[in-house]
Amino acid sequence: MNGLKRPIKGILLSFMCILVWFLWIVINVSPQICSAGEPWGIYVERIEDTGGLERCKICGKIIRIGSIHMDAELIVENHLKNTLKDMEINFIDGRGTDRYIHVFIYRFIERIGGNLAVERPASVGLHIHLIEKNNNLKKVYVFDETQQALSQNVFKLRSFLKRRARWLTASELAEEGIYEALQTLKEDLR
Repeated sequence: MNGLKRPIKGILLSFMCILVWFLWIVINVSPQICSAGEPWGIYVERIEDTGGLERCKICGKIIRIGSIHMDAELIVENHLKNTLKDMEINFIDGRGTDRYIHVFIYRFIERIGGNLAVERPASVGLHIHLIEKNNNLKKVYVFDETQQALSQNVFKLRSFLKRRARWLTASELAEEGIYEALQTLKEDLR
């Protein structure tokens, strides 16, 4: 009889270990799996053009405010939605979920000129905030760029070549920024 109790104790001990391991998975992993299926809300807004420097009302970072094209929110929202679709990330309009992507536009200046020569280059400034339950800020991506000639900044050679040696519109610059942001934040968006 004593010989039979040892295998039963071993089986019970193994069963308890498996049960504890299973509970740990349920408690620690399943919330991440469940939240991964929830769509991200999308909320795009602009700051009023006051010029100068201010703090972002969401993350507190200093921003250099400039004029904003009247269709900037629509342009940025369309680029955001298209990029999320391409990345196969579910989303809905508005902040209706426990998590949402908040894009704060503080500069969206269209270029003056054409593809090969400009009087004024395009300039885009936006913060992309990932906000989760109870409006907790999870991550911030800052895109703040005024396109420069290669002669002004030789370190931008890679961007210059990627842009096919041409001047971008504000929409193209914003699309590039949103793509970079979502690629950087990809793990947090899953």
